[in-house]
Amino acid sequence: MKILDNQNYLPFGSCIYCGDTEDLRKEHILPFGLRGSAILPKSTCRECAKITGQVEQKVLRGPMRDLRIYRKLKSRTKHREAPERHSLKIIKNEAEEPVELPINEFPILLHFPIFKPPAYLNQGSYEKGIIVSGVATISFGPRPEEVARALGAKSISITQDQEPVAFARMVAKIAYSCAAAEGKLDLLRGASPVVPAILGKTDDIGRWVGTITDPIQKYNGLLHRILIHEDHYKHILIGEVHLFSNSETPKYGVILGEI
Repeated sequence: MKILDNQNYLPFGSCIYCGDTEDLRKEHILPFGLRGSAILPKSTCRECAKITGQVEQKVLRGPMRDLRIYRKLKSRTKHREAPERHSLKIIKNEAEEPVELPINEFPILLHFPIFKPPAYLNQGSYEKGIIVSGVATISFGPRPEEVARALGAKSISITQDQEPVAFARMVAKIAYSCAAAEGKLDLLRGASPVVPAILGKTDDIGRWVGTITDPIQKYNGLLHRILIHEDHYKHILIGEVHLFSNSETPKYGVILGEI
């Protein structure tokens, strides 16, 4: 396992996604908004940076926004646009009522999608997109039942938009850029097949990304984990991405290509 905090790599010299050598900029292996501090300089062109950045923003400003505010993770805008109070609905006296709470009193529930294994491993009837077979809901901050009790409510309801395809593309981008930084892409036979899906040029992210079925583990003191390893039995390079690994969240596997 590589500890990525504040890791600075040598400049790559070309876009890791399209190969362009003009107008290169740095790539954050983990998104800046997830406290990503490992940087691969001169590794992405303007166009590819725009695409991957938009994918990350769908997740970071969508399902993960409240958690990022609660944990005071980085924001280029310093969360200036974030609301001071957050909305939920409670059931009280058999009626539904809207309630707004400050972030430190808000029950933050983050729904991690459970994907089927990458279709590459079992071609079967896979057609496109990614298949969500379940959800792992992780509670951060005050627990929902405690908030309901404090509000005198029977139950609470929180609406959260989901972006499973964007989430899968972001996970793949993290694994792929880490492999590039670590020099692991040189092991591949040809270009990585996951890149078109990362860039949205193909709709087959489910062919390359899936949830790892190992028992969920918690890694105290480690916000995120990324591993790149070679499976010599299947002859593939695999990235393992574990976001918020200090909170018993699912791990995701990314097939980066054949070795």
